[in-house]
Amino acid sequence: MSRILRRSARASSPGQPGRLAGLVSGPLAEVQLATLVLTLGTGAWFTCWAVFFTRSVGLSATSFGAGVTAAGVVSLVLGSPLGYLADRLGTREVLVCLGMVQGLATLGYLLVSEFWGFMAVSLVAVTAQRIAPGIRVALVAGLTTGGDRLQAISTNRVIQHVGLTVGSALGALVLVLDRRAAYLALVVLYAVLNLAAAMLTLRVERVPPVPRTPGGPGMRVLRDRPFLLITSLSGVLALNWGVLDTGLPLWVTTHTEAPLWTIGVLVTGNTVAIVAFQNRVSRAADKVAGAARLGTFSGVALAVACLLFALSYQRGGMVVVAVLLLAAAVHTFGELLFSASGWGLSVGLTPDEAHGEYQSTFAAGSATALSFAPMVMTTLLVGWGVAGWLTLAGVFLAGALPTVPASRWALRTRRQLEAPG
Repeated sequence: MSRILRRSARASSPGQPGRLAGLVSGPLAEVQLATLVLTLGTGAWFTCWAVFFTRSVGLSATSFGAGVTAAGVVSLVLGSPLGYLADRLGTREVLVCLGMVQGLATLGYLLVSEFWGFMAVSLVAVTAQRIAPGIRVALVAGLTTGGDRLQAISTNRVIQHVGLTVGSALGALVLVLDRRAAYLALVVLYAVLNLAAAMLTLRVERVPPVPRTPGGPGMRVLRDRPFLLITSLSGVLALNWGVLDTGLPLWVTTHTEAPLWTIGVLVTGNTVAIVAFQNRVSRAADKVAGAARLGTFSGVALAVACLLFALSYQRGGMVVVAVLLLAAAVHTFGELLFSASGWGLSVGLTPDEAHGEYQSTFAAGSATALSFAPMVMTTLLVGWGVAGWLTLAGVFLAGALPTVPASRWALRTRRQLEAPG
């Protein structure tokens, strides 16, 4: 599999074969392979888990949502401390532990038969799943330097989307079968793939931990107000991930006359565009200033997409399909800019000795958005209709416009944060 990744890299970038191949070779090959294995399971599981818990286990939609939201809150609280621990003990080691915990906790779903059991297992499994991405970015950052760092992180996201796409196809097959035995088999598969990814990560070259300097700052990210502001702004923009996977399906089925297959086309097009263009877009975020500008452009693009989605209200025929395709294309453009901006800002503003701490905190913003996105999308798009899209456009602009001044503030305060105390 590692050889396949290296061959794909050489084939996909004839202009820079050596450089891009290096992003999926050596120690990075094991990280990317672990990511591929993990996301195969993630794509399959998250395609089915809501149906499994509501139809097979018998939870209400409200109970299911409450459990997931609670886990999101826990991940928000634990993200920074575990990131700080990763810097002290090693990002590889903490990531392996999270993978093991998630895999073993997932097996607990086999025994769930009521709400409190689901809550207990989810608090462990979902929390580990939400915290791990920040630690993984910190690991990749620790294994790379210079311009390769951002491109390696971007490549990791491309591989994530490949795995998620293939995995979601497997999940769709499980939904077609719609048998408890198939769901339980998927639980086991997801747990095994988590454990396999953890074992692959254990083979990655170790990033030396950074011991705490006596008398130096503790969790410095909590004193870094500009970075916390940027994290919050990014969390607002991260709601865009809830548009295609939650908001748009609800909108299409309740407020338009578009055929249902349109949803599949829009989601597939989004995935293909990210795989094709994410690395190219990310090159513009190699400096903090450039990344901040991309963040602003991202919010504007997402706001325009919302306005276009609103135009599909109560429309049918090929007109609504064309409007939805155009809106989804603009949304995908905004998502590409958002992801690149987030990496450029979070990595560019992170001290070299605190990648785990900073990346875990930054990832908490996205985790929070993922926790609340279903509720936000249901309220705005199903309940408010066109007014919901207009409100969401305003939310994206509010998250984007302060990004440039916030990044300038962050750059001005870097030296102060290096001082002990």
